[in-house]
Amino acid sequence: MNNKPNILILGATGKVGGEVVNQLTDVEHINVIAATRSPEKAQAFEDKGISSVILDLDKPETIAPALENCDRALLLTGYTVDMLRQSKRFLDTAKQQGIKHIVHIGASTAPTNKVAHWGWHQFVEAYIEKLNFSYTHLRPEAFMQNLFGFGWLNNGVITNYIGNARWSWIDCYDLAAVVAQTLLHPEKYSGQTIPLGYDAKTMDEVAQVLTEIVGQPFTTEAHPPKEFLNNVLQEGVAGIYPNAYLNCVYTQFELNQADAIPEADRTFNNFEPITGSKPNTWKDFAINYREQLAY
Repeated sequence: MNNKPNILILGATGKVGGEVVNQLTDVEHINVIAATRSPEKAQAFEDKGISSVILDLDKPETIAPALENCDRALLLTGYTVDMLRQSKRFLDTAKQQGIKHIVHIGASTAPTNKVAHWGWHQFVEAYIEKLNFSYTHLRPEAFMQNLFGFGWLNNGVITNYIGNARWSWIDCYDLAAVVAQTLLHPEKYSGQTIPLGYDAKTMDEVAQVLTEIVGQPFTTEAHPPKEFLNNVLQEGVAGIYPNAYLNCVYTQFELNQADAIPEADRTFNNFEPITGSKPNTWKDFAINYREQLAY
């Protein structure tokens, strides 16, 4: 009889979820299950020998079957206020299905109530605790990969919406490494809220690092946060990131420019004790993405 714990990974086709699946697939004492909304992508996992399920947080009928016989789960949602409804639905069902441990990916741990989507995540955290799950809350700071994902970098010029603010940054693959460990060892990380940010840099400092590593000049170009909001709404980015979330990002940029987010540059020393390796710095990121950064 197979008594290995079953670990369900939401967002298994994304950067973080996909990397978590990669890191857990060859672990002998667990079964990893990749959750995806697409039958084609589910089949792609199966073709690689990875168990998969269809799970769409907007389709309640898919949740209970996906959670059947699972012991632990990674919960992450899209960047929208819908995360509140989606997460409650998922967590209610997970409780009914006997899920024991939830790892939740939230947002920044900076002590402010002015950035709405950070608060949405904290409401989800509170509900997880209310239902008495064993849990680990992860709170990553700014993702280094946002340099590409938000289109901030174009031909060596970084569009800078945050002025001289210094952000705490994390490589999304380092987040995945922490997720993997907290899912593998729930007894060790249960009841913990873990902030994740390891290299504090301004946009100008990021440009300096890229210049040094890539060997081409990188500069920054200051723009007002309002321009960011107008551009993303006009360019159709709202089709990917809902307006409520884009307004959250705009609010954060405004607060950054005013130096009104406490501890926005705070870094933490918890990565090596959790994973056994050092976190990526911006220098490491530039080395890893040298070809993609070159222009």
